This record gives sequence, structure tokens and C-alpha cells, in this order.
Amino acid sequence: MTTGAIVFIAGTRWDSVAGTDRRLMTALGIVFPVLWVDPPFSVLTRRRGGGTEHNREGMSLVSPGVTRLQTRTWPGASRPGIRRATTVILERHIRLVVRKLRLEVTAVIVASPRQRFPRRIGGTRLLYVTDDWPSGATLMGLSADRIESDLERNIHDAHVTAAVSPDLASRLADTYAVTVEVLANGCDPTSYESHGSVRTPVAGLIGQLNERLDPEILEAVRAGGTEIIVVGPRAERTAVTRAFLDRFLGASGVTWHGEVPQAELPALLARMGVGLTPYTDTVFNRASFPLKTLEYLAAGLPVVSTDLPAVRWLDTDLIEVGMDPADFAHRVRSMLSQPENVAETARRIAFARQHSWNARARQLLDLLVSGARA
Repeated sequence: MTTGAIVFIAGTRWDSVAGTDRRLMTALGIVFPVLWVDPPFSVLTRRRGGGTEHNREGMSLVSPGVTRLQTRTWPGASRPGIRRATTVILERHIRLVVRKLRLEVTAVIVASPRQRFPRRIGGTRLLYVTDDWPSGATLMGLSADRIESDLERNIHDAHVTAAVSPDLASRLADTYAVTVEVLANGCDPTSYESHGSVRTPVAGLIGQLNERLDPEILEAVRAGGTEIIVVGPRAERTAVTRAFLDRFLGASGVTWHGEVPQAELPALLARMGVGLTPYTDTVFNRASFPLKTLEYLAAGLPVVSTDLPAVRWLDTDLIEVGMDPADFAHRVRSMLSQPENVAETARRIAFARQHSWNARARQLLDLLVSGARA
């Protein structure tokens, strides 16, 4: 007897920092089986925290309803010849596992800038663009030309194309003359329900620390006398950002916790008085949908963000928008000076529930159904 399943070609390894793809598939796996396909790795693939990846080739159950598939290949997979051979090996591995688990593939989702839809695997094909991959090629250490070529091919082959933000969806639609649905990031409000609020007059910043952040805004907030709790790993690529983070994280009034397990995040958010989304104004960031913004709201926090299309798409007065470093810092101080409002906290949480990962998973299933009918 066969079992229906969705094959998800991920852009990141399952054990990387939990982002859009992992959180969405975790929610989807509860209602529909998922075969999560890691990017191929070699003996030189770096683990988080340094060191090389151990050979863990094969399958493992990583979440209810989600089976992870890891495929080992040779070093230098970005070189044309090895890349083609790696693609053949990966596709063969997927087909082998599909047969072994007796899966009836109802859909294939590609959410990677480096992979194409696998051959000889049926089902509805959905391309999920989770970032402006060509613009972010440098950040990811990839070739922009190769990413653009794969993106164009995948859009052509897809039955449905979705993007993580309205700005990105609009740009893809204009460039490739296709309909692009918005499948935005979500949050998990239930993870904060058991944590009481112990708000203190400090600002909070969660997530990866890299070139996306605006140094001038963060410095303006700190220099204005606001204490800041920072939670997240450093992931910078440039010397300029490295130097800034060295100064900022070591500055008076800034407490950096580094990366923490997801289970510890709610307790840290419960201590914060306002959440920060201080992104620079770049093409890459305008196409993004920051996970942190909805996470703050799910924890009942007020939010101050830079002016991003994703914020406008959410269309809520629960997010304050800072137009420049001074205005941003002023809004942060203003929010922290106000007493906690129980009704407003409840309103933020209720809003976040409308944008939960479970809601996004239901939307994804609807998109797959519409693609099957097309």
C-alpha cells in the first residue's frame, strides 16, 4: 500500500538555523507526510560551529511526519562536471527512497537556489522562493549567474510559483511574466503560551547577525541609553560587519546570548519590552519577510521595524516603523516608557495567530491543490 507524500527540496540542511523551510515543513508534517531532502554534502561540508560534516547519509525521522534524506557527494559540487554528477546522484537517491518507503508523491516543492525539479518524479511542482536569491548570492557564497539560470528553469517547470514576500512576488511576476503567490513567513504563538510576562525596559533583537542589520540604527538605539538583549548566532561575511559586531556586542548596555535552543527563546522574549527589526534598505532586504517580526508579536511584544514591504503587507498598527536611525531609536524609547497594556498584548498575540505556521501550511496545501487542477 502506498502513502501520499510531498517531496521538499530544501535550501538548507535540517540542522541549520531553523528558518522558513524547516518551520513550514514541521507544521505541514503534522497533517501530511513530508520527505525533506537536504542539500548534498561532502566530507568537506562544514558543520554549524565549525569542523567537517560526518557521513550521515540516509534517512532519519526528524519531526512528526517529516523524514530527512541526506545525500553524500564529492567536494567541489559547484564545478559544472561534479554538479551534474551530484544532481544525478541526488535524483537517484530520492527515487530510491520513494520506492523503498512506498510513497505516492503528490507534490514536489523546490525551495533551494541551487537545485532544480528532479526528473522522473511526478506530482504538482511548486517553486517556493524564500529570498531574493540572485541579489543574495554574495551573502550565500554562490554564483548569481548560476542562481538566475536555475531560477528561470524552475519557474518554467513549476505548476505554481510562490514567494515569501509581496515585493519578491511582484518582481518575479514582472520579470518572468508568471503569476506568483505570496506565501509569507509565519510564527508559532503556542510556544509562548506557558511563559508569563516579566517585561523589563530593554529592547530585544533575535535572529542571525549579519549584513542585513543596519549598524547605524542599532548604534542609535544603544547610544540613546536603551539596553539591548541580543539573541542569535553571528553569520557575517564581510570584515566591515565583523568589526561592527565586535564593537556592538561588546558595548556597554548590550547583552549577547549567542544562539540558544528554540525552547529557551520564549523565556528571553518574556523579559524584553520591545522587539527590533532593524534591516538595511537593500534590494535583498526589501524582498525578505523577517521571521523575527511575527515572533515578537506572537510573544506579545510591541515591534519597531524599518520600512519593509513585508511590514506594509501585514497592514497593522501593531508595528511601529522607524524612518531613520534617530526616529527608530525615539520610537523604541517611547514604547519602553509606556506601561504594559494587557489588552494590547492580547491583540498582538491574536494577530500573530492569524499568521501561524499552521495557517501557512494550510495555504500551501491549497496552492498545491490549485496547481494540480491547472
